Amino acid sequence: MKKVLLTIMLTLGCIFANAQDYSIQSEGVDNSGNYVVRIVVSTKSKPSKAAEDLVKQYAVHGVMFRGITAAKGYSAQPPLINDPSIEQTKKEFFEAFWRENGYSRYASIVPSSMTVMKNKQTKMTETSALVTVSKELLQKELEDNGIIQGFSNLW
Repeated sequence: MKKVLLTIMLTLGCIFANAQDYSIQSEGVDNSGNYVVRIVVSTKSKPSKAAEDLVKQYAVHGVMFRGITAAKGYSAQPPLINDPSIEQTKKEFFEAFWRENGYSRYASIVPSSMTVMKNKQTKMTETSALVTVSKELLQKELEDNGIIQGFSNLW
C-alpha cells in the first residue's frame, strides 16, 4: 500500500514538479460559452515546460479541480470534478491526459496576454496569461471517460 501511495505521489509530483502554486480567476465567458480565465503559475525556477503549455495545463486543471474564483464582477464557477480523489482513482486516464498534452485541446491563450517575470520579493517566476477553456468539450471528454456523470445518466 505504501508503495502504491508513493508511486501516485511521485507521478503527480512529476506532472506538477516545478509549480508551487497557481491562481485562476474569472475574466468572463466568451460568445461560445467558453470560460475566459486569468491564470498565474508561480515556480521556483524557470519552468521546464514551455510557458504556453504550463498556463494551459494549469488553466484546465483549475477548471476541473479548483473551480474559478470570482473577479472583476464576473461570477465564480464551481469545479467540473467535485471529488479531488478521482485523480488517483482514475489514475491511468489522468496520467495520459497530462503526459500526452490532452489538456491542450481544451485551452487556448488569448494573443498577446502571456507574461513571464521574476517576482523580486518571492524570488519566484510568475507565468501569467488569459486563457480560454472550452468547458463544454472538456466536460464531454470527462463524461465519455467515466470521470464525471452527465445529466443523461440521471434519467
